[in-house]
Amino acid sequence: MSIKMIAFDMDGTLLNADHVTIPEENISALRAARERGIKIAAATGRTWCLIDSAVEPLGGVDYAVTSNGAAVLEPGSRRWLYTRTIPNDKSLALIALLKRWNLPFEIYCEGQNYMEKSCLPLMPKTLLSEMFTDYYDKITAFVDSLEEALAGRPMEKIDIFYVPPEHRESVIREVQKLLPAQIAHAAAENMEITAADVTKGAALAQLCGELGILPEEVMAFGDGNNDVEMLRWAGLSFAMENGSDDAKAVAGAVAPANHLGGIGQMVRKYILEA
Repeated sequence: MSIKMIAFDMDGTLLNADHVTIPEENISALRAARERGIKIAAATGRTWCLIDSAVEPLGGVDYAVTSNGAAVLEPGSRRWLYTRTIPNDKSLALIALLKRWNLPFEIYCEGQNYMEKSCLPLMPKTLLSEMFTDYYDKITAFVDSLEEALAGRPMEKIDIFYVPPEHRESVIREVQKLLPAQIAHAAAENMEITAADVTKGAALAQLCGELGILPEEVMAFGDGNNDVEMLRWAGLSFAMENGSDDAKAVAGAVAPANHLGGIGQMVRKYILEA
């Protein structure tokens, strides 16, 4: 059966290690696939504002599964096709909890990311590349008070940049006392909190169901814990060579590493040259 959609994670998968640029192999192969009528979907932990300019070299994407599946956007029409958010009262309680733990975090809400200025000194200095830090600083909405900026608004995701390993289980227990939440991570040091049952796989299944695309007509790529459900659901799935053991355990195959243009290599092999 032919592939009708290609879905891919961003960090550690589509992008180079700088978290900003895309290997030329990925750009050329995905553009060629799109010219054949195949739908292209970014499926990422990022919210839309942190995807928009990053995918410009591809000529854009047809769909964006954002915030680990909490929201799905059709960029061409700017229509939100699907949302599953955390209620505002629960989000405010989570914000208070993370402040007590003195953790660096941001909030994703309606396609924008927000960070309280007081969090900036808490950010680990070596966590992000200099290029991504510059990119992030230009896009992020830095506010004096998250509670005031997000009053009355449901939130897609809370992204904690770094949780000390010795506190990780305690933080998870406290979060789960507040609400039934989905807790994932894209890297060993971070933590990502969404509403219960939010996954990239669930959101992609919802999107494809509405489009009439079957799981076996989807090619998916990912590298982290938050990609597992998507890789398990898609008919043709690849974990990146640089990916986690969890991702590799459920994927159908392993693709070359992100910086080698692994997505592009597999798209050429299984679609363009098949």
